[in-house]
Amino acid sequence: MKSLNALLLTVFAGSALLSGCQKREHSAPTSAADSTSSYLIDTVRSMPPQQQLTLNGSVTFDRDDVIQVFPLVSGNVEKINAPLGAYVQKGQALATIRSGDISTYVNDYQADKADLEVALQSEKNVTAQYKAGFASETDYLTARSAVKKAEEELSKSANILRVYGGSSSSGNPYFTVKAPIAGYVVQRDVNAGQDLRSDSQNPLFTISSLKQVWVMANVYEQDIPLVRQGQPVTVQLLAYPDKVFKGTIDNVSSVLDEQARVLKVRVVLANPNGLLKPDMFATVHAQLNSTPNAQSQLAVPQKAIVFDRDQYYVVVQTAPNQYAVREVAISQNTTRYAFVTGGELKAGDQVVTEGSLLIYNDLMG
Repeated sequence: MKSLNALLLTVFAGSALLSGCQKREHSAPTSAADSTSSYLIDTVRSMPPQQQLTLNGSVTFDRDDVIQVFPLVSGNVEKINAPLGAYVQKGQALATIRSGDISTYVNDYQADKADLEVALQSEKNVTAQYKAGFASETDYLTARSAVKKAEEELSKSANILRVYGGSSSSGNPYFTVKAPIAGYVVQRDVNAGQDLRSDSQNPLFTISSLKQVWVMANVYEQDIPLVRQGQPVTVQLLAYPDKVFKGTIDNVSSVLDEQARVLKVRVVLANPNGLLKPDMFATVHAQLNSTPNAQSQLAVPQKAIVFDRDQYYVVVQTAPNQYAVREVAISQNTTRYAFVTGGELKAGDQVVTEGSLLIYNDLMG
């Protein structure tokens, strides 16, 4: 019995000693959920501060060089003549709308035309009677005034019919949507068979010359201090890997995108040959204000950085399955790396990227 108790005491003491050693050595968590197989390690590098910032974006049309075409009449769309992306000439038919409004304008014109004919015939009769002494001067002047008024009404209805594209010689109730400028159809929000209202707030077509385009690029929060208006950039496109387009940042948004949590910057590029097309994927390289031959600094992958208690930390792997927390100061942030100063890091140290927050919480908890 005594030997059994002694054996249990020895096992208990050994377990306690092993547990204490693991705690001092900062071993990784051993639960199934926090298995070390889920951790990724990367190396601390020594490199010059980044001289350019790489941004992802896309080409869009110049919104200062577009014409939006709205429906002037209500009705039903019978035909679409210009597909999305098509080049159209000024005055070219974009769509045909069957509209009751056009019928009303044609009827008004025909009625005003008939009223003028009646007024002219009445003036003719009154003029003959006035010359024969059977009508007064007042009757003559009234007939002349009626003719003038009828001519004005006919001119007004003719102008309305002309604006809406109706024909005075035909009762066909069709309205033709025409291109106000020459350019490309960069947006289309209408289909055949669709019913339209004349007070619709949505344009049927958007036309742009595409003589110049915008490149809208995304800037992540940590990189916002690195971009500014007027900053020179180069733009590369998947469609033209051997071409480089040069420009400058024309505008920096003051508001972050709520969903993507990025800031939008705009680059305006000339497009004389029409190579740049809306929705093309673009890579923007923004030139940074860095000193030539700058001294190398320690660069840590962004995923390795842990922010806690108003300070930055990294988790260093000191030995297999052994980790330690190191405090660092960040001098420059880029999309991929954080350049750090101070602390106990050195080039070649192994830092945890994926799973660093889990280990940090375990070690600091």
